[in-house]
Amino acid sequence: MGLTPNTLATPSNKGTIVVDGEAIPNVQLTNKFYEELNAGENFTLYGVFKNLKQKDKNSGVLYGLQKENGEKMFATHFRLLGPMMLLLYAFLAFCLVFVVGWVASCVPVIWIWGKDDVDGLVYHATAFAIVEACLAAGFYLWRAWTLIKITDDPDSWDVMSSATLSSRFSKFHK
Repeated sequence: MGLTPNTLATPSNKGTIVVDGEAIPNVQLTNKFYEELNAGENFTLYGVFKNLKQKDKNSGVLYGLQKENGEKMFATHFRLLGPMMLLLYAFLAFCLVFVVGWVASCVPVIWIWGKDDVDGLVYHATAFAIVEACLAAGFYLWRAWTLIKITDDPDSWDVMSSATLSSRFSKFHK
């Protein structure tokens, strides 16, 4: 985004950036970026923004910026924090789905193989539960890997005008 920030509403981690007269609220940025942004200077901003139907719930993260002289700065902790949280969610999903899946798998296992063979019941229910849990965890791992790949090359991101970006947010926040 080749945008010109005019003012920042607050020096906190989340605030409103006014870009070319368009307010972009609920933007999370680092203190370092806040200190670098000055009114009237031209920057290329790199950010990730939600596009939900409920516009009052949308927010964004300022991931990086490029100054007029070509110097780029990125908040790499944002790049790694998201995937690390997704790894935690993958672990929790695996554990939860394994326990729930094991109990739920007993019914089809009994229906298919019968209830006479207890060792077979435990083996098959465990195998099904592991597959189910791996699928649940795999979803989060896939999204974490996608996030890492996407943030690897910010120059390939779509360019968006400030008016288009501002229209994603509720008028209540502007």
